[in-house]
This record gives sequence, structure tokens and C-alpha cells, in this order.
Amino acid sequence: MSEDWSQHVRVLSPEDLVEGARARGLVEGYRLLAAKLPGRQQQDRFAYASEQLGLPDHLSFALQYELAEREGEGGELPTESHFTSIPFHDLCYGLLLPLDGLSTRRSQRMFGLRGPYAERLDSQGRRRLVSEFLAAEAMGLDLIDKVALVRGDPFLGRNVGTSLNVLLDVLAQVVFRSPNALRDDLGSIGDVQELFVRHCNRPRSDPPLTTREVLLSLRHLKGSWGRRKRRVLRSLVERMGRLEVFFLIGFLRRGRRVTQTLGDEALLTALADASGLDRARLDLARSLVDVFELARIVRDEGAAGLAALALRPLSPVGPMLAGPEVPKDQAFPVFFEKKYDGIRLMIHKARTHSGRMRVAAYTRRRHDWTDQIPGVERLAYHLPCQEVILDGELHGTFFTEIGPRPASVYDVMKHVRGEGGQPLKLMFTAFDVIFLDGQDLTERPFVERRQVVQALVGGLTGVPLPLPVELSDGELVAARTDLMRLYNLFRAQGYEGGIAKDPRGLYELGRRSDSWTKLKPAITLDLAITGALHTTSAQGPGATFGSYLVSALAEGPSLQEVGRVAGLGAQDSARLIQSILDDGLLTGRRLERETSSGRKAGVELRAGIVASIRFEGVVRDEKGKLSLRDPKILRVRTGEKDLGELDTVKEIERLFQKQRFA
Repeated sequence: MSEDWSQHVRVLSPEDLVEGARARGLVEGYRLLAAKLPGRQQQDRFAYASEQLGLPDHLSFALQYELAEREGEGGELPTESHFTSIPFHDLCYGLLLPLDGLSTRRSQRMFGLRGPYAERLDSQGRRRLVSEFLAAEAMGLDLIDKVALVRGDPFLGRNVGTSLNVLLDVLAQVVFRSPNALRDDLGSIGDVQELFVRHCNRPRSDPPLTTREVLLSLRHLKGSWGRRKRRVLRSLVERMGRLEVFFLIGFLRRGRRVTQTLGDEALLTALADASGLDRARLDLARSLVDVFELARIVRDEGAAGLAALALRPLSPVGPMLAGPEVPKDQAFPVFFEKKYDGIRLMIHKARTHSGRMRVAAYTRRRHDWTDQIPGVERLAYHLPCQEVILDGELHGTFFTEIGPRPASVYDVMKHVRGEGGQPLKLMFTAFDVIFLDGQDLTERPFVERRQVVQALVGGLTGVPLPLPVELSDGELVAARTDLMRLYNLFRAQGYEGGIAKDPRGLYELGRRSDSWTKLKPAITLDLAITGALHTTSAQGPGATFGSYLVSALAEGPSLQEVGRVAGLGAQDSARLIQSILDDGLLTGRRLERETSSGRKAGVELRAGIVASIRFEGVVRDEKGKLSLRDPKILRVRTGEKDLGELDTVKEIERLFQKQRFA
């Protein structure tokens, strides 16, 4: 006689599942409900699980993505400890605030803070703080989290900008005011971060938000739009205190990057101190991988992982950069090469395991622009090799009534981005090669690499390709007189100048080397545009910008204002203003400066635009401050210039001393 098993089987109801899930804790309970709740679609299960467990929207969002990501990779599923870490408020107070460099008065006014962490740190203090932070244990943060926080980039290098409209919508839902009213408030306050602080009535989150739950919520925002993104951000904002919300909004607006005041060099030093690994190996690894992948290798693999890194096509690397100036005691012979005003581009070509040929074109910041540059794949296919990393410059030529002339990098960038402008012809000029058919060429002298480049592209010069290719224009010179002859020729042709290259020099990945040095007009500097002053016209103040404030790199590193530059022509000014808006460079803070025509108001800009400045000399005021005399903008670069490549205050001081004794 068969036994009736049904009397021994208990069918669990949704209520039973919820009760059991609550007993397991938030993370395990959420996973249980999301996986097993019957009769519901997946998205409904996630929403129901969050509701039943009382999870805030940001934590539910982070959990859902963490579960999906780890299940897809076959990794260890998150537990309660996955979100347990130092409170975000404590992290803001102990690390982000002292690194940010806010004035003591502003810290007291906005946050009511006093004490050592509300004081500004000098450069040595910032470096020491970062080293201690990277080495600290028992914080619940891994090395990638720590590097992300030091860099002010919780998105790990991915572009996750958030528009002002979205932020005002989120704040409107929290404080029950209209976005238009908040926009009016912003006009009087001048800073979106301070706007959020003023509408926050809590000194800190309670119960405390952990740094991990904030980081993971932000990290998964890429690809989230509309109501869901607003819901996650609202969940964070309505729980945060003043200091926490200040840095949250700074992250979302791609605001101050700590590396602008600390520098990647200092970060690598701190990483070497904290890990005990060789700094030289870290330098080499940084040229082969981005800083977050470097942090993962250090965390997971240590010295063995660094040693295993090798140059290979289709993995972006940092190119070698030229030093600031050809020295007076330059040793000859040198190879002197035309300096093209364009976009540094490294073309990679390789055959995959499946036999397919793949091509990539990486900019100096390792962004893949293959799809943005028509014809680059065809060019690479025609190169007579199987694998290669070819270094060069993407530049352009205008055709005018008086003949062809070189386009500026600004024009090339607009053309590549499809933003219109005057038609131009693009050209790729190759000047070095660092990998060829399985061989790393970086340890070979430049003169040998030059011969390899000539063999690769020489046969393609004049071939009708969608993107023409040529060998860089230059020659070996035996004396300074020969070098200056070529330099004057290049300048007369409309180019920036030239670069002197040591024939015996090796290729130093990702480093600025003295074996490559620039020669350009004697008194020009590359400076950051850090402010814009309104002009006064018939339309009243603020109709447009009449002049710009420029800053040089000071100790720390930090930025020091060194002059006010007259505005550009109407077309160039419109392009510059568009870049300021597109790149989110307005800080929201107002400023004023005395000018020859009276005191003028303006706006502060985040340092994201570099201008080449020509000037007549250097002056020092009664307070000892140096500034440029009669500066003018020659050209503007956006997007592809690192702030570490700016000319320095020390260089301006050297020019001042030189003119005194000339």
C-alpha cells in the first residue's frame, strides 16, 4: 500500500518565505526572496524583496547588481559583511575633507567643523595621509575602494556624469520644493554642492551610512537612467548629513579630483609605501594598465602579478612624453622632428586566437577612439605586419585661399567628434613603434625604431587610404645652427615647433623623458584656465566672457593663478564656452578681479582646459606675487592634456630671474 506523502509535505507560502528571509539578515534574506519568491517576474521579486525587508532603494539597487555581477562571474556571493565598513561620514571627515583643501572658514560655515581635519594640509601632509590610509586595515575597504576614494572617482574611470537637472529633481523630492525654486537658490549660492548642504538639516547620517554601501551604489549607476537613478540618489541624499552630501554631489558632478592636488606620482609613492612593492615596477605597470587595474593586481597578485605584466597589442599603454625644453648644452647629434598640433594616437593591430584581425586606436589617456576615426582600421590592415603598436599624431590641414595650413588640435577634436566647423583633411603621422610581431621594441634605441617605422609606413605614403599615413618629418642634425634652421622652417610652415630626440634614447613608457625635448617659441607656457570674467556690453554684464584667468602648477601639486588673458575671437570663444559647458567645468562659485577698467565679476572653472600662452615678460607685485605681462592665448586644448603637464610656477620664477639679469 503506497504511502500518502502529501501529508508530510508543507508548501511554503510567500509569508513563510518572508519570515524565513528576515531571520537570515538583509543580504542573505534579500537573495533568498529574489531567487525563490513564486509567481513573480524577476524585477517584481527584487522590488517585493526590498519592500518586505525594509531595504532603502540605494541598498536594494546595489545588492541587485552585486548579486547579478557575482553570479555571472561565478564569484563568491555577497554577505552582510560585504557592505560593512567605516561610516561614510568618518571617511569624509578623516580623508576627503583634508585632501579637498577647503578653507577652514568655509568648513566651519558649511559643516560646523573645527579641529585638525578642518585645517588645510600641505603637500607633505596630504601624501602622508594617503600613505596611512592605503596601509590602514580594519576599515572594510579593499585597495580598489581606497584608490577610488583618493582619486575622487568611485566610478573606477567610467564616465558617469550626472546632469544638474537630475540633481535638482532629486533635491526637490527630498526638500519638497520645485526645481525652479532650487535653481533660483543656486543662482544666489553659486555652488551646487553648497546648495545641497544648506538644504540638509542633519550633521551626519543616522543610522550611519557605510562607505561600502555608498561606493557600490554609485559604482553601479552607469547605464541607469530616469526614475531609477533618481530613486537611488534620493535614497542616499535623504539619509546623508551635510559633509556626506557635499562629497556625494562632488563625485556626481565629476568635481574636484583629488589627483589634481595630490598627483598620480604621489599616489604611486603611497601605494609603494603601503604595499612594500618596488616603486619602479609600479611605474612600469602604471604605463601598461590603468590605476584601478593596478590596484587589483597589487591586491590579488602582488609582485608576481606586476612581473607578469608585459607590453602587448590591444592593451592600451601610456606613451612616452617629451621634456619641457631643449637645453642650452644639448649634446649632438640629435634627431629633430616637426611638432604636430594634434591628438596623440597609438594604433594597435593584432590577430586573435580565432584568427581575426583586430585594431584599436588609443589616445594618450588610453581612450579607444577606433570608432570615432574613420579609416583607421583600413590603415592598420595595410601595415605590412601581423602585430604592431605604432605611435604617432592624428592632425589636420585646412585649405585656404593662400594654401594649406595646419589645423589646431581644437579643430581636429571638433572634426573627430562630428561637431562641424571648417572642413579639414585628417592625416596620421607615425613617429615611433614600440611593438612589432611579438617583439617589445622599447629597449631598442630610437635610431633603430625609426628605421622600423620607415619600413612600416614608407610604402604607404601616397597610397589613397581613407586615413592617409606618413612618416614624421625630421632629420639628424649635427649642431644647434642646423637645429634652429629646421625649427624656423617648421614655424614658418605653421607648426608649433619641433622635438629633439636622442638617437640612443630608449622608449620610456608613460614617462616624460629628457631624451625627448621640445623647442617652441621662447616665452610660451601651457597653463590651465581656472576662471572666466564677464564682459560688459550693451546687453549688460555677463553677456559673454571677456577674459580668462590662467594658473600654473605649484608645489603640492596645486594650481596658482598667474595672470588674466584677453578673450578670443567670437568663434573661438564660442567653442571654448561650449567646452566649459560640455565638460562640466563650472564650479558654481563666483569670483571678482580688479582690472584696468574696474572690478569685474566672473565664475570659477575646474581645471580641465589648457591654453598655450604667449606673453611679453613676468612681473612681481609688492606682495611678491608673480604674473605674466600682456599674455595672449595662442591655442586651447581640451580633454587630452593632463594637468601634470602644465608649466610650473618655478619655470615662471626662472623666467623672471632671467629677464632681471638679461
